[in-house]
Amino acid sequence: MSKENWINEKCKEIVPQRKHAPQTMYRNIEEITGKRTFLSTGCIKAMNGDIIIDKEKILERWAQYIRELFKDDRKDHNIMKNNFAGPPIMKEEVETAIKKMKHGKATGPDNISVELISPLKILELEKSHIF
Repeated sequence: MSKENWINEKCKEIVPQRKHAPQTMYRNIEEITGKRTFLSTGCIKAMNGDIIIDKEKILERWAQYIRELFKDDRKDHNIMKNNFAGPPIMKEEVETAIKKMKHGKATGPDNISVELISPLKILELEKSHIF
């Protein structure tokens, strides 16, 4: 059988496998194309470069990697403890923030929409012109 005939036969097998046997279909496609795909190799490198295959040791290596990744050796931690007072918020900052807000968007964790805030700004401006 020639290679072209073999490929044609494989293609005829692949078409009905699409719905009923996708794994077999992919296996046949890999056989035709000569390409194999690997989702996971099941191994990882140790710190010294050795290959780890054992699942328990792989999990240990991942835990070690994560600890190293988030390790914080800074000497000076600027952690604010119960100091929620920062610089005062200026009226202009609030006005600018309200102007930049877009209407019709979802509310944040406070459940206050822009449509509720905007009228308050207008009322404030009206009051300031009266006095």
